[in-house]
Amino acid sequence: MPKLPHFPTTPIPDAVIEAGDIRADRWIIGEGTDSQFEYLVHLGQPRFACKVDVDDDAKVSKLFNIELEAGERLYDFVWLDGQAPDAAELKTLAHAASAALERNARKLGY
Repeated sequence: MPKLPHFPTTPIPDAVIEAGDIRADRWIIGEGTDSQFEYLVHLGQPRFACKVDVDDDAKVSKLFNIELEAGERLYDFVWLDGQAPDAAELKTLAHAASAALERNARKLGY
């Protein structure tokens, strides 16, 4: 399938999900429409959305959160396919999430 103009060839492994004729970014980073929360969405398996705290001013859930290499915290997870993955997969996801946030830090303003 030819590359679409808005999906440049990327050296980042696994950055784009392909399903038939549909291509999508694996990671989506953005801000809530009705709040000032920043979100990270993972469209790969396991699919989830979570809030991102980059400056320690959020009331991060004490029940479950993940601290990333650069100090960000992911919290308030919504697992779109059911339950959270096991600890080993969470560690892999945390590393990939940290890399995605680092690549896009300028877009988020930090």
